[in-house]
Amino acid sequence: NPDAPEFPSYALGINYTSAMNEDLPHIVTFVRSSQQAVTIAFKIEDATGATVVPQTTVSLQALSSTVPASCTCSMPTIPPEVEGTYGANYGRQCQAWDNAKCDEWWGDISVGKWCCRPWCYASKDCPDAYSSSLLSGQYFSYAACSSFNPVTPCTWETVAANNDPCKCKNASSLFSDDMKAKFSGDYGSTCGSWDVQTCATNYRPDQVDTWCCASWCYVDKECPSAIQSLNPGMEGILFWSDNVCPDDTALVVQCPYKPQPNVSADDTRCNCLNITMPSSIIEGLGLNASDYADYGQQCGPHDAWNCEVFYPNADHDMWCCTSWCWVDASCPSSRASTVWPGKFWSTERCDLVPDVVSGCKYNVEACACRGSLPSGVLPDTFAADYGSSCKAWDNTSCKEVWYHNPNSGWNSSSDHEWCCDAWCYVNLECPIAKQSWLGTGYYFSYETCDDPPATYNEAADTCDATARRLRESDSGSGRQLSARRRGGGFSSSRRSFSFSSPRRRSPSAPATAPRRRSSSAPSFWSPRRRAPVSPRRRSVRRRAPPPPVPTPLNSRRRVTSMDGNVYTAGQTPYGYNSRPMLMNNYGGTMPYQTPYGYSGYNAYPPNNNPNVAMYAAGGFVVGAGSMYAYNSMYGDAYNYEMFSRRRIFGYRNPDYCIVNAEGSRQGDFMECQQCYRLYGFSECPSARSCNTPTGCRYTTRR
Repeated sequence: NPDAPEFPSYALGINYTSAMNEDLPHIVTFVRSSQQAVTIAFKIEDATGATVVPQTTVSLQALSSTVPASCTCSMPTIPPEVEGTYGANYGRQCQAWDNAKCDEWWGDISVGKWCCRPWCYASKDCPDAYSSSLLSGQYFSYAACSSFNPVTPCTWETVAANNDPCKCKNASSLFSDDMKAKFSGDYGSTCGSWDVQTCATNYRPDQVDTWCCASWCYVDKECPSAIQSLNPGMEGILFWSDNVCPDDTALVVQCPYKPQPNVSADDTRCNCLNITMPSSIIEGLGLNASDYADYGQQCGPHDAWNCEVFYPNADHDMWCCTSWCWVDASCPSSRASTVWPGKFWSTERCDLVPDVVSGCKYNVEACACRGSLPSGVLPDTFAADYGSSCKAWDNTSCKEVWYHNPNSGWNSSSDHEWCCDAWCYVNLECPIAKQSWLGTGYYFSYETCDDPPATYNEAADTCDATARRLRESDSGSGRQLSARRRGGGFSSSRRSFSFSSPRRRSPSAPATAPRRRSSSAPSFWSPRRRAPVSPRRRSVRRRAPPPPVPTPLNSRRRVTSMDGNVYTAGQTPYGYNSRPMLMNNYGGTMPYQTPYGYSGYNAYPPNNNPNVAMYAAGGFVVGAGSMYAYNSMYGDAYNYEMFSRRRIFGYRNPDYCIVNAEGSRQGDFMECQQCYRLYGFSECPSARSCNTPTGCRYTTRR
């Protein structure tokens, strides 16, 4: 239809859960919202590039409201066993036969508007002919009774709404006393991202994941997707589900949380391997191999200065400035590299380098001063502009202010040079920020600011303007420049990292969480300044955390069955083979959501040349009359964009090429950088011409 609107961009994700058995069959379901014909071509690959479902094309035929003359009631004989329950004339002519006892006959959960619709047993020529579950070989149809009006008002619609086990509900009456003390009465009562602000403070590092940003609500335990609460004493009483709630796509895609498996101090699996990446890879990127001989050998922000070279199509951000190293594949937090195929990297044993993070050129605003806090946030004893810009805000009466504060940690250290350090409040996204404990709910950073040439005199409780104790590498000016002025602490030769001196570091603190390894969320406590949790942060979520991240495998997914045999799928695809078969199980209506599959017919044959328009979004190619779903391959295994750190491309804006090389992938859409790596530039023409309303020609697989 030339007048039809453009296809929207699609981005789909499959959340890994402990209930997912990768060795069992899975059904892919497509449900359209219109009556127009649509052709869907898709393929599925796992994160390692192994084919799970080869290129497959299904067609859903156009639906018509025209009822053929042959679609009439067939008036079959009702057998005694059916007559005893439903009556002698059940379905023999047009009538709303199920209206009287819909719940008794078909169950409370399945009732709905269809209970009030007239129908009869009819020929299979009817456009909506459904196989009967009562009369073998018979079909029933609503279209055959289209001239009859449904029962109004239909009380079953209200019953269906009230009986829906997946309907969000206010469960505050079930809360334990402990829960009532922590949560508001509406907690979990409607769809919402209830835990996005508190996930890292309330859950172990190995539990947090993108579910922290997902939308969820409390439901009845009968809901198929219900998960029981982890609240002490609430097991088997409270249940929640995120399947019933639409997520905020932007929030989930940019979710700052990632799982950090618990790894004990004596566990050597995540130790840096001190291995050298082949010079051919480095030189292939146009870099000097000797300058990058230490790339990934030990912990360091190896991508902080040339992230765009190693990952040219990625969305460069603060992750480029985080520290990592090459590790063994058995490390629980390891991720497959797209730069060095077959190798793995991890941030598990690596601390952030504050100066590099603060001066990260890929997000210079993350650790910039945010200005004055909103009016009324700070206590009256502090100036309204306290922490608004780089300044040694505590250089006057520092001990007097903080010595008696039980949360300041003053007596836990003899080093109080921080009193003379400059700092300011920064944004939450600054990874090295510390949380204030003045009750503001905001964050601060020292590394953002230049320090004045002063040293702390505790006896006088003053900052004396004398040359501070300097490192040998510091200039004689006595002024310590921030990383933002010095460009971080990474040498131009790429062979060494310079860490900030103790004088420039934030005051020490008793650790309340493992050392910071994430690039998107700050440290959550410091014995210096300012503020426990903001009042809007909820204490604990009532949801089950995700499963631990699976240990990466050295082999691809299973290619045989569990008994060792190889099976070939028949011509008939899994799931339903016709629309009537699907609707027969759902009261004559197309379900909004179903665990079963639906496959059409009249698929595009091999070597067919349809026209497609490609919209790069999460690896999906959407056609004019066709959809080509192409799962992002050669990426990281368990998450959305959170693990894009070693990807060649950005999740939101991948750059696709068309494979011209001979072989099984000829004609495929593939991310350009991977195509170049596998086949060379000459075999990988850009597919950008497809990213237009007019589209381009696409040849289906041989």
